[in-house]
Amino acid sequence: MLFYIKTINMQNGKENSSIIEYSDEISLLQNLEKKDLIVSKIIKIPTFLAPFIPKSGKKINTENIIELLNNLYLVIKSGLPLYHGLLDIAKESNNQRYKNMIEKIAYDIYEGKSLSSAFEPYKSIITPMVLNLIRIGEETGQLEITLQRGSDFLQKIHSLKKKMKSALIYPSFAFFAVLGAMLVWMIYVLPQMVGLFKDMNIKLPPITIAVMNMSDFLSQYIIYIILAFILLIAYGRFLYKKYNKIKLFVDDALLKIPVIKSVISNFNMAFISEYLKLSLSSGIPLLDSIETIKKNLTNEIYKRALDKVYDDISSGLQLSEAFDNTKIFTPFIIRMLRSGESSGNLEEQFDYISNHYYEKVDYFAQNIGKIIEPVVLILVGGFMALIIVALMGPMYDLISNVQ
Repeated sequence: MLFYIKTINMQNGKENSSIIEYSDEISLLQNLEKKDLIVSKIIKIPTFLAPFIPKSGKKINTENIIELLNNLYLVIKSGLPLYHGLLDIAKESNNQRYKNMIEKIAYDIYEGKSLSSAFEPYKSIITPMVLNLIRIGEETGQLEITLQRGSDFLQKIHSLKKKMKSALIYPSFAFFAVLGAMLVWMIYVLPQMVGLFKDMNIKLPPITIAVMNMSDFLSQYIIYIILAFILLIAYGRFLYKKYNKIKLFVDDALLKIPVIKSVISNFNMAFISEYLKLSLSSGIPLLDSIETIKKNLTNEIYKRALDKVYDDISSGLQLSEAFDNTKIFTPFIIRMLRSGESSGNLEEQFDYISNHYYEKVDYFAQNIGKIIEPVVLILVGGFMALIIVALMGPMYDLISNVQ
């Protein structure tokens, strides 16, 4: 929730006003009171206005949560009370939203709540996975270990996501760069050459006329084409987020594009394996783990595959059989899972699997340029071949006329 507040500092008498994000009004007032601030005005901002209101402080990102878990691990290891440790962590941050969250968690713990209960309102920020780990750590008395595992997990997944994004950004950049070069040729260079042919009264072949008409069309309507393209992308993103059927169609289509398919599938397999390894080592029930993974996956194909895995395990099938029935996980994964089930070391096998696919994503991120270079060359070569064929006849006639 967002609140507009006016406060007076009891120590120096200074007035201040700001917009602050907090879970509820009572907790906010209690927090301000503990900071020796008197509230002279407080207004809850309507929910529909929230997206248009600039919030104080930067967005809380994954790096912030990794840092928080690492600091909490050190606080517990050193024997310092969580309440004081959290307040010390808050003092070190320059991000107001992050600081408010930590202070609220600290005050909840001071009032007797458990760490998992204090984190509950911020589940969407720290992810349900980490919240489950904290809860399991409290129940088993291994909070220190589970915090460290959660930090390591988020660090690895964050690194994996960055590598996947870098692997997908380059093909997009290459495509638009080539498209931009083609448009410059069609809109600015080609019309000048065609104008020369017209001035010399040279008869143009059909292919040249077709290219010329395309050039004229782009010259006249390029602004409208660009605007339509931007609107189409924006509307497509809206439909993708709103309708699961469209999301399913797009995700399925992406998994049929050679290079993109490899990056997306390797990322999802590494992500699923890494979390299942973490769940087994932390004592989280398998079905609960699968349910949590589904909430954190963005690809609808893999979400539905895990739905089937969940149903098959619930009906009594082994994990390897359930994965095999989806027809989406590789024979390598199925083979490793069967080996883990027969030897009783599934956790170790998931570690091998996640590392294997992590390395694959890393490989694609580092070598994506070499992989798509032939595609770029084919596109550029095909375009230039079309231009040469379209201009060769008229150029020959032009030279003949000059002679």
